[in-house]
Amino acid sequence: MLDTIDAVRAALRANDELPHGRTRTVTAEELVDAAEQFDDPELLAFALLELTEAYEYDAEQRKLPVVFARIAKLRTEHPDSFGDWENHATDWRYKWVAAALLSVPDVPLEAVRRWHGELRRHYLERGHDLQPYYAQQYRLAAHTGEGVQDAFELWAGRWRSRYSDCHACELREQARHFVARGEDERALEIWQPVFSGERSCSEEPHTSRALALLPLLRTGRLDEARSAHLTGYRWARGRPAAAEAVGLHLEFCALTRNEPRGLEILAENRDLFDRHGDPLSRLHFLTGAHLLLARLVEDGHGDVPVAGPPGAHRTAAALLAELRTEGDALAARYDARNGTAAVGDARRARLARTPLFAEPLPLGLRATGPAPAAAQPAPAPAATPAVPADLAELVQKARELSTTNHPDAILHWNRIGALIEAPDHRHPADAERSGLGSLAQLRAELALERAFESHTSDQEATALYTSAAALFEQAGLTARALGCRARLAGPTDDHPGDLPAIRELCSRLAELAEDGTPYGGRELVAVLQLQANAELRALFEATAEAGGPDGPGPDPAALAEAEATLERLYTEAERHGFPHRQANARLLGARARFLADRHRDESDAFAAADRLIAEAEQLVDRAGAPWRLAQVYGQRGELAMYTGDLTAAERFLRQAAETAAQYGDRSAGTARVHDGLARTYLGLDRPAEAARAFTEAAARYDRNGDADDAASARIMLGQVLCGSGRADDGVAVLESVLLEPAFTELDVREQAQARLNLARGLRELDEPRAAAEEYLLLADQVAGFEERHILTMVAAEAAAALAAAEQWPAADLARQRALDSHRTAPHADAVFDMLLRQARHTADRHGPDHPEAAEQALARLDEAAEVARTAEREDQDFASGCPDGTLHDTRARTLSTLRRDEEALAEMELAIAAFAAYGPGAQHGRAESIRVAAILEANRLDRRDAALARLDAAVAEFRAADAEDAAQPLTELRAHLTRH
Repeated sequence: MLDTIDAVRAALRANDELPHGRTRTVTAEELVDAAEQFDDPELLAFALLELTEAYEYDAEQRKLPVVFARIAKLRTEHPDSFGDWENHATDWRYKWVAAALLSVPDVPLEAVRRWHGELRRHYLERGHDLQPYYAQQYRLAAHTGEGVQDAFELWAGRWRSRYSDCHACELREQARHFVARGEDERALEIWQPVFSGERSCSEEPHTSRALALLPLLRTGRLDEARSAHLTGYRWARGRPAAAEAVGLHLEFCALTRNEPRGLEILAENRDLFDRHGDPLSRLHFLTGAHLLLARLVEDGHGDVPVAGPPGAHRTAAALLAELRTEGDALAARYDARNGTAAVGDARRARLARTPLFAEPLPLGLRATGPAPAAAQPAPAPAATPAVPADLAELVQKARELSTTNHPDAILHWNRIGALIEAPDHRHPADAERSGLGSLAQLRAELALERAFESHTSDQEATALYTSAAALFEQAGLTARALGCRARLAGPTDDHPGDLPAIRELCSRLAELAEDGTPYGGRELVAVLQLQANAELRALFEATAEAGGPDGPGPDPAALAEAEATLERLYTEAERHGFPHRQANARLLGARARFLADRHRDESDAFAAADRLIAEAEQLVDRAGAPWRLAQVYGQRGELAMYTGDLTAAERFLRQAAETAAQYGDRSAGTARVHDGLARTYLGLDRPAEAARAFTEAAARYDRNGDADDAASARIMLGQVLCGSGRADDGVAVLESVLLEPAFTELDVREQAQARLNLARGLRELDEPRAAAEEYLLLADQVAGFEERHILTMVAAEAAAALAAAEQWPAADLARQRALDSHRTAPHADAVFDMLLRQARHTADRHGPDHPEAAEQALARLDEAAEVARTAEREDQDFASGCPDGTLHDTRARTLSTLRRDEEALAEMELAIAAFAAYGPGAQHGRAESIRVAAILEANRLDRRDAALARLDAAVAEFRAADAEDAAQPLTELRAHLTRH
């Protein structure tokens, strides 16, 4: 009940701890009503100030000036009710009012200028510098397009003052000025302190990441643009005050051909359609959405259902029409108010932007929706011949390319399909005599080529093979029909294939080939390769089930059978003139030979496989099919990875990727090449390159319909990012992966690793509540693992995260779960670390004024000491460096937080001694303990001379030991203490 002043104050404090949004805003409005029932101007002022903050960060600019007028009147009538904080907050809000008035087109421009004059007058009267006034003047000029450069120089050339916007926000506005001038490089240079973390605030660097997307793309900084989208959108998602940023992320998706991702963003932020409190931000959002929808409509997806304003269902075309009408009208209202065309011109310039790429820029995320630019394939590489216009010539070229499996064969067949499927197509009467072939034959060949496409699903391929078989029969091409039926019996992702059926069809084709039946030899060779693939798959799977590399090895009879098929494939391919099939026989043989020999002698296995791959490379050269070298280099790279020669692996895999790119190869094998390259970079400790390669691999797996492999690549991408100082990127990727349908199909251990990486990333981002949720879900998931120590580790990390999130009852339960699990399945490192962190969180949260909490914090340290003693006594794995030093150091810091400074210093002395006894491996821990001890002496215990003497002695000792990195922070502290 809010029936007392204390109750209202408590409610105001509680509301202040909530995140900004609709709930906090509505509560703030209710608390103003509650404060008004008392004759307490101070309480009402506090409530009104809190309400203006809620409006500012909940995109309610229309309401903000009205509430501020009440605050100004209240301060005039009751100046004594405004203390230092209230006066500062009121003066600060003069700027908010200026921005709010500018944002509402109903407010006359003269009224906006009058308020600027009021802001200037008020700041002068209060003795404030006018730099914030000139900042508002610049924003007005930038909005109207009049006197922009002069206003910028008047603002940016002045020194910052107490009421200036935060440094990060001012850098954002300066960079934005140069983006508008087309000076992208200069803008990005200004932004650097924001992106590096040197300058930040509650809105930065997130808002700047959205604004920098276009400059980053235009300057070719694609990795940075990708990162800015991942991390910037994660912050903006669902925030009404971030409507402009959401619009920029939608624009980014349109310009990078990631329209499906854009549709997901639109669906996640559809509440923004109902928000009208900040019209200027709304216009930016509408323009970004307009650009995205326009791309979809232009690419032929106007009928796709999209998420628009809650209520009626809409297609992309229908929503585009609505947004165009509202956006144009809103921009026109600003221009009418301002007397210039600046707002409308800026909107039209944005809407005129076109995609910057021929294919989607890989983002490391999976997005569902219509395929981008379906009717606009990427331009063919320079090595690919132009597509002939004449049908007969086109068919001849397509068949030549298909014979050698050229990646661009499908481009020619798709063109053939467009011609023969056109309503006005009339097939030539002499088509079969001229070599063109019947319409049935062309349709069969087209269906077959489409079935070969890597992105074609097994179900679609089955339908296409069935259709092709019937059409080939209709065309009188029996051998080709049998080849299609053999492919229907071949292995798929979910089925090992019907080997007896394939062998029977192979026998029939051998007879046809012997009789000289058209296409008999070609189909025999193709089906022999299909048979070899099926036999090897069965062999590999049986070997894996029998224990893999550590098992008894492949069944000798099955291996001999597979190798006999490969030898027959090689012989028949040579007889019928298909050297690229001979190469395939040798590549498959290399895999078989390596599998067979590695159980006896890995060096012999490598040598045998390498000889076969070298022969395959020669055969590819003989075939005149250099695009097939991608497969050769890829297999060489895989072999080098297995033997641990990562330098060679990188060289071969890069050659494979470059060859595939040169010839436009989009097959599933190319995705595996990038995946292998990523893992190679990981082994070479080159995480940035590994992240790029995993991103590319995931995008290619997606295009080919390999959802499980794509999810696995993204999990690895998230792990690499989180482990290389880019937790914000990694968390964005991993959060997306966990929502993928394919995630639940992955091995449970892979799922657990992904969730663990996500939880740790969230903890690093200081989001303990979200981290705790992931840890608790993970604990339930790993509870059934045979390795029970994993549950101990997860429960311990959950307990620490819950304490950081101040979920104390849940933290206690998780701590007890970890301790109980630790007794039967020890994980000393995790439990020791958890108890230390719980002690620190407890002390930091409650401080010296809560004796009970202090006892709890110290009790956690006693428990940690017992864990360390037990680990040593029972010879448990314990890699916590110097546990005694760490324990004493943590106890000292805890005691210091509790204001028990003499005890803290004594404990720190014990820590220093323990680290010294441990040896050089604890040098940095010892230096840090010395640093904290000196701070305690100088600042808390007023013993500056003792602190300086301690630092001098330690610096001399570390330098004598050639440990300058340990001495440096102590030197810096000494300089600081002598200056103050």
